[in-house]
Amino acid sequence: MSTAPLAHNADLARLLDDGYDVVVQQGHLIVRHIPYVTTGRTIAYGFLTYPVTVSGDTVVSGTDHRIWLGASTPCDEHGVPLTIAQPEVHQMTATEVANFMLSSKPAPDGYPDEYSKITTYVRIVAQHAQALDPTATATPGAAWQEVEDDSVFHYRDTASSRAGLAALNARYRGQRVVVVGLGGTGSFIADQMAKIEIDALTLVDGDSFDNHNAFRAPGAPDLVTLRTRPNKAKYFADIYSRMHRHVSAVPEFLDVDNVDRILEGATFVFLASDDASSKKPVVDWLEHHEVAFIDVGMGIEEVDGHLTGLLRVTTSVPGHRDHVRDRRLIPSTAPGLDDYGRNIQTSDLNCLNGMLAVIRFKRYLGYYADLTDEGFSTYALSTNEIANEERR
Repeated sequence: MSTAPLAHNADLARLLDDGYDVVVQQGHLIVRHIPYVTTGRTIAYGFLTYPVTVSGDTVVSGTDHRIWLGASTPCDEHGVPLTIAQPEVHQMTATEVANFMLSSKPAPDGYPDEYSKITTYVRIVAQHAQALDPTATATPGAAWQEVEDDSVFHYRDTASSRAGLAALNARYRGQRVVVVGLGGTGSFIADQMAKIEIDALTLVDGDSFDNHNAFRAPGAPDLVTLRTRPNKAKYFADIYSRMHRHVSAVPEFLDVDNVDRILEGATFVFLASDDASSKKPVVDWLEHHEVAFIDVGMGIEEVDGHLTGLLRVTTSVPGHRDHVRDRRLIPSTAPGLDDYGRNIQTSDLNCLNGMLAVIRFKRYLGYYADLTDEGFSTYALSTNEIANEERR
C-alpha cells in the first residue's frame, strides 16, 4: 500500500494536499474516511474506490465514470437510502470489498479529470452527513495518509509537496548526518535535520537533560521527564524518531577512543559541544576521512547592563579546510566565563546559531543558492550583522 504513484499524477497529488486519505492498492485507487449517514441517522465512515491503470510508478488514467462505496446502506440526512447507491459487490483485495456502485456521469463527456470525479462523489455521499454534523469531513489531513515504503518519514511531508519542493528535497538523500552535543545549539540543529529527507540522523551526547537544557532547547518537557534526568541523545532521539524513521542515539561523549565507531559512515557532522578539549582528535578524524563538518559556538558577555557578543559558524569541507588550522577557527579551550563565572547562552541565540549552521549545510548541498561559499562566518549581536570570511 503506497501513496508513491499519486505524487506523479497532478490530480491525485491535489487530493493528498487537500487532506484526503488516498492510497493505491492492488490496482485500485481508494479514498478512505468518507462520512455517510446510516439508516439510523448516525454518521459512519466508509471508502470510495475504483480500478486505475498504473504505469510503472504513475497513475496514468482511471476507468469510466463509475465508483464503488464500501459502507452499510448510505442514506440522506433523513435516513432514506440514496437512490444513486445501487447494491453491487466489488472485490478490491482479498480482504476488502465495496458493496455499492455509484454512477453519476456529467454530460456530455464525463469527468475532466480524476480530481473532479473523486470530489464529486465525495460530495454526493458526504453532504448528507455534513447536514447532520458540519464537522464531519472527508479530508482528515496528512496524519491519516500512508506514506511510501521507502520514505524516511512516518507521515507525509505536505509542506514540501504543497510548495513543489520534491525535486530539491532529493539533494538531501544519501546524507547520514551526525549531531554532536545537544545541550543548546545542537538540539535546534537536530530539530531541523529530523524534518528533511536525509537518510539517517545520529545524535551524540553523554550528558543528562536537565532544567537549564529545557530552557535552551526546542519543545517543552514536563516535570516528570525532567525528574528522570534522561540522557540528552536518547531524549531527543525519542522525540524525533516519531517523525523521522532513522534517528538513533549514542549516549556517549565523543572522543579519541570512540570516534571511529561513532562517526563511521557519516557524510556530514555538526559539532555543537562545549567540550573544546576533545574536538581536536575529532576534527583530525573528520579531515582524514574527508567528512564535511560544521563547528558552532558563541561568546556572549554582559556589558553595561546589555548582552553582546558573537555567534560563530566554522565550515570545513573537502577541498576547503586549511583556514580552520591556519587561523585556528575552532577553539581548543572551553568557552570563557565572564567576571561572574557565567558561560552565557540564551535559547534564541542557541536557535539562531543552529539555524545559521543548518542554512550553511543546505547551501553546501546546493539546496539554497550560495554565492560566497564561506568557510567562516560570524553574527554580531550588537550590530545585527553577518560577516563572511574564507570564501572560495
